[in-house]
Amino acid sequence: MRVWAISDLHTDFRENMRWVSNLSLEDYTSDIIIVAGDISDDIGILEKTLLLLKHRFARVFFVPGNHDLWIRRDGYSHSLEKFYKVLNVCASCEVEYSPRLIGEETPSLCVLPLFSWYVKPEEGPDSLYMRKPGEDPGLKVWMDDYHIVWPVFDGADNASDFFLGRNLEHDTRFFQAPVLSFSHFLPRRDLIMSLKRPVDKQGRPFKDPHPKFNFSRFAGSAHLDIQLRAMGSVFHIYGHQHRNRYREIEGVRYFSHNLGYGRERAFAGIDDKLYFPKLVWSEEDGFSTYPEN
Repeated sequence: MRVWAISDLHTDFRENMRWVSNLSLEDYTSDIIIVAGDISDDIGILEKTLLLLKHRFARVFFVPGNHDLWIRRDGYSHSLEKFYKVLNVCASCEVEYSPRLIGEETPSLCVLPLFSWYVKPEEGPDSLYMRKPGEDPGLKVWMDDYHIVWPVFDGADNASDFFLGRNLEHDTRFFQAPVLSFSHFLPRRDLIMSLKRPVDKQGRPFKDPHPKFNFSRFAGSAHLDIQLRAMGSVFHIYGHQHRNRYREIEGVRYFSHNLGYGRERAFAGIDDKLYFPKLVWSEEDGFSTYPEN
């Protein structure tokens, strides 16, 4: 048994759906894949993608990202309604979104999906916001502002509080084995920036393509980190940023490995035929270790 990770599949794009379709039908038949959000806002494409993964992996785990909860089609009243529809699709595809113990007689791993959302700086101290010179306060480029609609939450101040509250419903008996958690959104501010100045495939310094856009406004929630640590996580997978990361911080390993957009892979010089999900755990070797970045 091995566990692999990927996020941000965005199979609305033909080349990304082709990438999923080209994954081996033989190499992963005993394995688990964790998909840390953002497949598609189109329910049909989401379902097709999940079924393609189910045909390749023994088990598939998934939590929705922001793109998955867009309501620009199909007549949903709000994004919470879409959230429950996505969970229904997961259930029909036998895709898992609740904690599970891995192992026959003696569990060797707990896979812990965590629902999450981001906290904007005006919404409270859990925001991961960092000031960025020249940012556009109008936020005209953030598509969630056009395609995400929330109802009034009962007992929660915002979407992040609502989803973190859902996580508290998990049975703590699942946490008897080492915990591998995952979310779509980032749990820490210090995961946003690279440890090295990023460069392109020619070694040229990366130039910010959107200098007025401040990602940290929508990155995640600091309370998510408090929660995953309280639940005993020692390895946490996340997505959303379209930046691959590996960090070890205060006893927890944080890992992000995304497919992202074709133009991003082209900029980085990535050949889709040589790009695969990343191994994060195996029964023989335990949790994976990678160079910090």
